[in-house]
Amino acid sequence: MPPGVAAALGALLFVLILAALTAAVMEARGRRSEPIPVYAVNDAVSFAMKALDPEVIERLGPAGVRRIIEWSAHYLQGLAVPARRRKGLCVVAGGEENAIAYIHGELSRRGRDYSPADIAAVLAGEAGYLADIGALGEQVDEKELV
Repeated sequence: MPPGVAAALGALLFVLILAALTAAVMEARGRRSEPIPVYAVNDAVSFAMKALDPEVIERLGPAGVRRIIEWSAHYLQGLAVPARRRKGLCVVAGGEENAIAYIHGELSRRGRDYSPADIAAVLAGEAGYLADIGALGEQVDEKELV
């Protein structure tokens, strides 16, 4: 093969590899263009505090709001991680009522007697935070689950 043809083929091969690499990088960037929602307890507490009535804030304080949000996360993690349920964690799934009952029970066992209404208000603020960061998907029709 003449040296000029070999050099041209080498250059062409280099350009093709460079083009393929550029296309792969561009595609990867395109996939990462949507930010991944990141849940931060501190941010959830701040967001929920802004949505709460002053009377609820007075009863709970920032520490109480934080406790409720942390137990909410614990409840949801228990639903998602079967291994935690096997270690004696009694978690019942489904509905806001069950979450409130679980959180109320856990906090009561630790000497914190927050009303179910106050817990529900904090959970509504937390849900607003989840919606704000884009962590909620579209609502699923229960008929589709069966």
